[in-house]
Amino acid sequence: MIQYNLQIERFSPMEKPETLPDITTATAAVKDFDYKELCEVKQYYPHGYHGVDRSGRPVYIERLGKLDVEGLMKITTLERYVKYQTQQYEKTIKIRFPACSAAANKHVNRSIAILDVQAVSFKSFTSPVQKVLLQLRKIFNENYPETLSEMVIVNASPGFKLLWNVVKCFLDPQTVSKIQVIGSKYQSKLLELVDPSELPDFLGGSCCCMSEGGCLNSDRGPWRDTSVA
Repeated sequence: MIQYNLQIERFSPMEKPETLPDITTATAAVKDFDYKELCEVKQYYPHGYHGVDRSGRPVYIERLGKLDVEGLMKITTLERYVKYQTQQYEKTIKIRFPACSAAANKHVNRSIAILDVQAVSFKSFTSPVQKVLLQLRKIFNENYPETLSEMVIVNASPGFKLLWNVVKCFLDPQTVSKIQVIGSKYQSKLLELVDPSELPDFLGGSCCCMSEGGCLNSDRGPWRDTSVA
């Protein structure tokens, strides 16, 4: 999961995140955590790792515009979802980065993120959405702040750009410098970063992972190659 520093509710500071289990305890517990509802979760929140960029870094993709928090919370809980994302952070550090390093024959310790925000605007950030993103931000900021190399936000509407102009005021300048916001003409930027064969077709690439139910269900990458990982 990528870094979210959303700290506004309309134009006011967001409420303090509710208390979750201590992160040290949570991190120790995720190794054997079985997130049985993952396939259903992805129907309400399409996301996942898919391939590597031209520098050999893992590519993480989210379709935030398709997030349905109400549906999501009917099949999982906030605590279980955060635990699953913590497990994914740990997997990236302990499995994905080493496998990418071996495949690229160089040290890889950061990933890139692509965030598709089609149809996202101020109205999208309801209280339940903010609650989920705040908890994920807390986990990320406290434990994995240096793992993100670059983020590209695509399909940004005028409404989202208005939202972004408010949000970025609350972000660390170093974080803002890693983020590029683009409208519907984003393909050239993504293809500059990622080979078409590694990029899902819905983002302008040539991959569809049809046999695995779509690119965001595939977890495609060197970490799935037993000769590398």
